[in-house]
Amino acid sequence: MISKIVTVLLFICFLVTCCIISSFFGIILLLIFIIIPVVFRYSPPLQRGMIFLNYVRYPNNNNYIHPEKYGINGTRNFYITTNDNITLGVWHVLPAKLLQQNEHRSNNFEQLLGHGDPIIIYMHGNAGTRANEHRVMLYKVLQNVDCHVIAVDYRSYADSTDDTISETGVVNDIMEVFKWVHSRANGSPIYGWGHSLGTGISSHAFSLLEKEGLFSKGLILEAPFTKISEEIREYPLAKIYGFLPWFDYFIIDPVVENGIVFDTEENLKTTKMPVLILHARDDVIIPYKLGEKLYNYLMKSRDNSTYVELVLYDSHLKFNHKFICKDKELGNKIKKFINSTSSIMS
Repeated sequence: MISKIVTVLLFICFLVTCCIISSFFGIILLLIFIIIPVVFRYSPPLQRGMIFLNYVRYPNNNNYIHPEKYGINGTRNFYITTNDNITLGVWHVLPAKLLQQNEHRSNNFEQLLGHGDPIIIYMHGNAGTRANEHRVMLYKVLQNVDCHVIAVDYRSYADSTDDTISETGVVNDIMEVFKWVHSRANGSPIYGWGHSLGTGISSHAFSLLEKEGLFSKGLILEAPFTKISEEIREYPLAKIYGFLPWFDYFIIDPVVENGIVFDTEENLKTTKMPVLILHARDDVIIPYKLGEKLYNYLMKSRDNSTYVELVLYDSHLKFNHKFICKDKELGNKIKKFINSTSSIMS
């Protein structure tokens, strides 16, 4: 008799445990697949935060005014104020040859922009700041091939002015930086370098600049995407929702409806600037197939005489999303691109 009672009690405990576990997983599934998508659709600030990740500010030790503390020499920190009263934190990295000539000691950084050396405006991806390690590594590569680097933090990043962030806002920031550089370049060739989200920002900004008659010598796109909607589909976290029939309605459509489009294909298809695409095959954040797709689109949509080049890095190199800067031949690739495009546009 006692054994039967114990058996019944154990069975009841089992049922209760199963109900609790089932309820727990039911709540988790409800949260993940219903509540989060609904909140995302009706929360533009959440959408902006997920796309731009501007609240992730590392390193954040208030040393932006001292670039040398990040291991980069011949660099000054300064600020540019935009036409809508946004202050942007900027680093200007001098070419190596000017360091050797001790030109930087005179602190006439702006005048040195007009000495004829290539100028590269660097536009970083989402999250972090102009001081991130992989970004500093790239500045050094460009510095060593005798390029000026103008590295900017968009509004709401690092020590730039906090403001409601949007595609329009960050694109305006870059247009203002380009105009600031152009007014001091005195004919020195100006290039753009965008990484990740920065490829969408740079493509949009530089295309608008061309419409205003301000031409760059070329645009280098590191780990680019075709348009933000396609990148969202490929993002690892979004894969959780990709199979759901309401994925577009709750995840893709609201982002586009709220003005975050970053359509790189559309922005570049009629531009004249030469384009160099760099992408690692083991990139899990923005798969290389998007860079390859962008390249094929531009080859078909642009004039045959327009320079477009694609460089893909094999997976065994382990460059992934951030570390193409480790390519030992990157400096030579950039010099080749600059030499090949220097006479294409005026």
